[in-house]
Amino acid sequence: MYILFLSFILIFSSFFSYMASDLEWPMEKDSVVNRLTSLFGESRGDHFHNGVDIASDNEPVGSVAKGTVLYSRYSSDDPFRNEFGTGNSVWIYHGKGLVSAYYHLKEGRETGIATPKKIDTGEIIGKSGNTGHSSGSHLHFVIGMNYGKKIIDPLKMLPDVPDTSEPKIGTLILTIGEKYSYVNDGDNINISKAFPVTVQIFDSGMKSGQRRGVKSVKFYHNRKFIKESNFNEISLKENSWVNEDGLSFDELFFQGNYFIGNLNLVSGENIIEVIAVDFKGNQSKKKIAFNVTRI
Repeated sequence: MYILFLSFILIFSSFFSYMASDLEWPMEKDSVVNRLTSLFGESRGDHFHNGVDIASDNEPVGSVAKGTVLYSRYSSDDPFRNEFGTGNSVWIYHGKGLVSAYYHLKEGRETGIATPKKIDTGEIIGKSGNTGHSSGSHLHFVIGMNYGKKIIDPLKMLPDVPDTSEPKIGTLILTIGEKYSYVNDGDNINISKAFPVTVQIFDSGMKSGQRRGVKSVKFYHNRKFIKESNFNEISLKENSWVNEDGLSFDELFFQGNYFIGNLNLVSGENIIEVIAVDFKGNQSKKKIAFNVTRI
């Protein structure tokens, strides 16, 4: 399906140009900022979340900029074929390699690709729904550059979303086979070898129920730098999606949490420092000191 998108994009690559300031939210902005439920770069178990989710049901969805409808797929197009994970979806090309995609739309075709269609900013292309692999009615919205080979955080391109709250850093998690242990400041633990160590990080908005997003994380063990991971974009390289640091999903996440590493914790005191920054630059730091007995 990606090859089909790319073919149409290349054919019409000279139609339009764009500026980031020209982009609009696919729904009314003031209501959208309170209904962001999932953000770019989060873990989805075995893959990156490649867009933002807006809680919504049966609401008009508009194009974020003028462009050309390249592709749309509704279950009614081929009712005997298994439904795609994206559900009913529309892809639009905006020029200079920029594309936008709209997933899980309600049944009821609004646009098609029999003849690629020019579309204006804000023009309605469907309504939000719950089709495909979706656990609740919402719009999953994606922005891609380089003709879809690079997917970027939509919050970097769309009108500003306010956020003055820093990310919340939770507890460490030590995974041992099928079991796991939470490690808090001041704890004493017994281990025999290196095990995966992860941490929970959550970024809320300024009001209860709001979601924003983690832009970067940095980890230290006993003051020694381990790694920094950024979540501004993911790119397709050799059939694998990696972030701007060249790290794959499995190098960034483990069992749904942020992956610090397979740490060989030393006997005695260990200090893990976590630094998290959200998309607005709000930063939080946390040090967790605990005692290890090697057995």
